[in-house]
Amino acid sequence: MSAEPSPKRLKVDDEEGVDEGAPAENGAADWAPEAAEDSVAAELEDCQRALDKVNDEASDRVLAVEQEYNKKRRPIYAQRAEIIQKVPLFWQRTLLSHPTLADQLTDDDSQVLEFLVELDVVDFDDIKSGFKVVLTFAPNNTHFSDRTLVKAFHYGDDGKVTIEPAVIHWNEGYAPFPESGGPSYFFFEWMTIAEAVGEGTPDEVAEVLKDEIWPNPVKYFLNGEVEPAAYEQADLDEGLLEGEEFDEMAVGLEEAGEGEEAGGLEAGEGEEGDALYDEAAGEGELAGEGEEGFADDGGGEGEEGDA
Repeated sequence: MSAEPSPKRLKVDDEEGVDEGAPAENGAADWAPEAAEDSVAAELEDCQRALDKVNDEASDRVLAVEQEYNKKRRPIYAQRAEIIQKVPLFWQRTLLSHPTLADQLTDDDSQVLEFLVELDVVDFDDIKSGFKVVLTFAPNNTHFSDRTLVKAFHYGDDGKVTIEPAVIHWNEGYAPFPESGGPSYFFFEWMTIAEAVGEGTPDEVAEVLKDEIWPNPVKYFLNGEVEPAAYEQADLDEGLLEGEEFDEMAVGLEEAGEGEEAGGLEAGEGEEGDALYDEAAGEGELAGEGEEGFADDGGGEGEEGDA
């Protein structure tokens, strides 16, 4: 039987067998030859290009589904708008009840909102280019002459947001002059500015209206409180709802909202589809009625078709 090698000999053999090109304990980056790094980088780029292609295809599918179901939602929105117009001060109470807007809207905003009879969010046809907020007011609005105000948000391919504000033709004594003790507005000033409001978002107020209030305004209306005196000032002689009729209205609005949600689920995209859509749209844009109908004076009479 041969003698076992001495520990000293083993140590020497181990040292001689060390490959100077082997990866160091602190990572393979210190060892990998430059050619290997280039090869790995090229393979990763190929994988990424393949992923991008699949993501683009998925995004196109999601956008097509959104276009289809936006068209199906519009009749439900129209039905909801008809019901809402039977409820006094619906939109005033809804906007004042939203936690983000409640602390920002002024008393002067609230007075103007008494005349707001319809709020609409209209997505552009190609989905990715943006949307517009359309406000329709009662003909007896004493604050300004415009029946309709429109503020539009256009999203460019480079991600830049271009805002097309409304122009308000204020009646005498109602234009905003807070410096001299005149009216002070937050919401209606927002309607007329071309700069985004809020940090880290295209526009905080626009997102509240589009993504939170517009999909389910009843949620905020039922949680809100408006002074009883305000309801006493509303014209209750024009078929407006009270008592049990109001309860039935609320149920009808909720069912309309459920129908809208069901339409979205039928699209088969679910939360995963929404995630793909958000990635494709860049800023969360949806589609709708197109850009036609903008009036030079900020909405004026040109929005009747959209409203």
